[in-house]
Amino acid sequence: MPSLPRLLAAPLALAALIAALGPACTANVEEGCLGGECVPPGGSPPLPPPGAGSGGSGGGGGAGGAGGGGPSCENTTDTGDFPCDVFTALKSNCQTCHQNPPQKGAPFSLLTYEDTQAPYGMTKQRWERMLEVVESGFMPLGSTLTDNDKQILLDWLKACAQPAADGMGCE
Repeated sequence: MPSLPRLLAAPLALAALIAALGPACTANVEEGCLGGECVPPGGSPPLPPPGAGSGGSGGGGGAGGAGGGGPSCENTTDTGDFPCDVFTALKSNCQTCHQNPPQKGAPFSLLTYEDTQAPYGMTKQRWERMLEVVESGFMPLGSTLTDNDKQILLDWLKACAQPAADGMGCE
């Protein structure tokens, strides 16, 4: 019977080879990497891998925010309206590309609250990915959020991207 180090040699060699070659694409299929490298128009760097810049917001129904100590997201609804301050920040900074159909390589629409609650990959919802890319400063591409807009979005996303109270939202 082969020893444990010998059994681990092949997987470790493969991992070293992949690391040496460098990833051609750090994003998942939903982010549009099927055609090659995920470099948005204008030569921006590759998309940060899921999980980068976030304290681990977990999959749908997981804890939001940094450190896993955030609110429970188990009671999040899939329908509703954006809180008006969130709608204004999204409209000013995101919806130029995240429209229907998405423009300039954006992977999905962010025009409605329901858009933010759709699945993203196998383990999370779009709002969780939004938290990662806003928190890391990766989005919006080619621009920066004002401190106020960034705080509005981060506060909302870290609170599980809840809809506005009935009759109090914008969309």
